[in-house]
Amino acid sequence: MLQTLSIRQFAIIDELSIEIKEGLTVLSGETGAGKSIIIDAISMLIGARASQNLVRHGENKAVIEGVFDIDDNPNVRQLLEEKDIDQDDFMIVKREIMKTGKSICKINSQTVTLSELKQVMQELLDIHGQHETQHLLKSKYHIRLLDEFSGGRYQAILDEYTDAFKIYQEKKEELRKLEQKDESLLQRLDLIKFQHNELTQAKLVAGEVNQLKDDINRLRNFEKLNHELTKTVNYLSDENNIIDKLFDFNESLKEIDEILKGEYASLLEETNSVYYLLEDAKHRLYDELTSNEYDENLLNDMEARMNLIQQFERKYGKNHDELILLIDDLETEINQIENLEESTSQLKKEIELQYQKVIAKGTQLSKERRTDALDLRHKILDEIHHLEMKSANFEIAFSKTEPTLAGLETIEFMISPNKGEPLKGLDKIASGGELSRIMLALKTIFAENRGQTAILFDEVDTGVSGRVAQKMAEKMKQIAQHIQVICISHLPQVAAISDHHLFIEKHERDDRTITTVTELTGDDKVKEVARMISGVEVTPLTLEHAAELISQNKD
Repeated sequence: MLQTLSIRQFAIIDELSIEIKEGLTVLSGETGAGKSIIIDAISMLIGARASQNLVRHGENKAVIEGVFDIDDNPNVRQLLEEKDIDQDDFMIVKREIMKTGKSICKINSQTVTLSELKQVMQELLDIHGQHETQHLLKSKYHIRLLDEFSGGRYQAILDEYTDAFKIYQEKKEELRKLEQKDESLLQRLDLIKFQHNELTQAKLVAGEVNQLKDDINRLRNFEKLNHELTKTVNYLSDENNIIDKLFDFNESLKEIDEILKGEYASLLEETNSVYYLLEDAKHRLYDELTSNEYDENLLNDMEARMNLIQQFERKYGKNHDELILLIDDLETEINQIENLEESTSQLKKEIELQYQKVIAKGTQLSKERRTDALDLRHKILDEIHHLEMKSANFEIAFSKTEPTLAGLETIEFMISPNKGEPLKGLDKIASGGELSRIMLALKTIFAENRGQTAILFDEVDTGVSGRVAQKMAEKMKQIAQHIQVICISHLPQVAAISDHHLFIEKHERDDRTITTVTELTGDDKVKEVARMISGVEVTPLTLEHAAELISQNKD
């Protein structure tokens, strides 16, 4: 849940800090006081796109910071762990928006990307406003909402269907590419046959380039190598060679060690090791010297081979090892082109088999969806009937389609708001009051399924009054028993039933407009509810009505 919200230099807000508590919190105030700006600020915390217009005039940047209690949200803790973000009892989310339009996102002082911020915050806070309403109205999202409502009950079947459909699509695309090949394919065949032939004739061998480099280097430096080998062998073999002198040295050191009772034993052991090492080096260097031969023809052959390989590397834009792999790739392509008809026929059979798998899994998925759709329909009907749409009917319409990534059907939420009216799509609802109630009903159900710990309603009660307004207020109060609810409202019924009431007000100070937030209690709350009832002038009668409304909702 959101505990505190701090806003600095954001739109007309100079500096503001709001403490938000559990239960239902209502924000009210005159039109233009800044309620929507607070919503915009919270939107920044959940990853909305920033704009330089949001920075208060004359300032370099705007800063929005929210402190969230995440004890009851294991999904958020898991995401923070996956992203190596330090955790504490609370999560601090900060968004800095520069006057250039760029922004910086931070979670617990660690900079994150905007997409990472969205990923974390969608598990924590949901804003329901005009944009979200339009989202819920579109039928293309209804199938996703039904799957979300299922709570993962048939997720395994959905995953199996998705995998089968993706393979089906891949094979269809492969077939499309095969069938697109025409006369240019024959030209391509001539080219790759020539390439395959010349590379095959080159008889490229893995690792030969390094060996060629070593052998060429040896032959090119034959004289220098022979000279140095002769010198080193002489050092170890001539009349005054190092090995003989070291042998004599070791004999003397042995005598010294015997007299001094082992004081030079370790040194003697080391010098003996050097002696045997030099003996071994002498034999190896002698063998190297006697085998060192110069062959000009061999050198010419190796240089010609290296030139050929380098020519191929330049021609094909690949290194030696990649050229070896290219031979296999060319051979595969040649076989595929030469056996195009056979490949096409085989691929069509595979596609048909995969299609049957898609249909089988899709049919199973559809059956599960229809089962949960009945449950969802009953829940939505219960909600909208409670919201004074007692004659309304609601159905979830399934329409079969060709297989798509979503399944074998489309789903659309259909409603008849009044008895005798035909069912129609949610986007055909003309009444703002009916739309508000349906949206609240849907949000009530899906908010419970999403596992979020806070929801913000932005004037979801537009277009309703009287008994309907009271029912909507009661519904928000009901939701607030499970998760934190923040609501911007013009309805006195919602304000009266709220656990906490924040009043948004706009002032002028030092030739600048500022916004303030005051928590209303007691008489102050009664006065504000009375203002919301009367709309113009607060009278003793409206004050009495407001007090009665608040008192009734406390029962």
